[in-house]
Amino acid sequence: MSANYYWIVAIDNDSGKPYLIYGGASEEEARQKGLEMLPGMDFEIRPFPTRNLSRASSMLKGKRLEDTHSLSKASQRIGHNRSLSRRLKRHDW
Repeated sequence: MSANYYWIVAIDNDSGKPYLIYGGASEEEARQKGLEMLPGMDFEIRPFPTRNLSRASSMLKGKRLEDTHSLSKASQRIGHNRSLSRRLKRHDW
């Protein structure tokens, strides 16, 4: 049985673009990181059995397809740490 790692999934309120950031080995660690990194943004914590960013992105897309039944929404590009940092700098958060 593999361990779960906790990922932060944030949605940009302006564009609706999703962001996926590694949060940590515990849910509390991920929540704290989300609160520090994402002031004013809504986010949720999701457990995935991997630390690999590509694999976690694929799992998130699969979950979105399962939830929405929309191939276009499920295949929407997901931002990561760098793109989120650029976005936050642009908006001076």
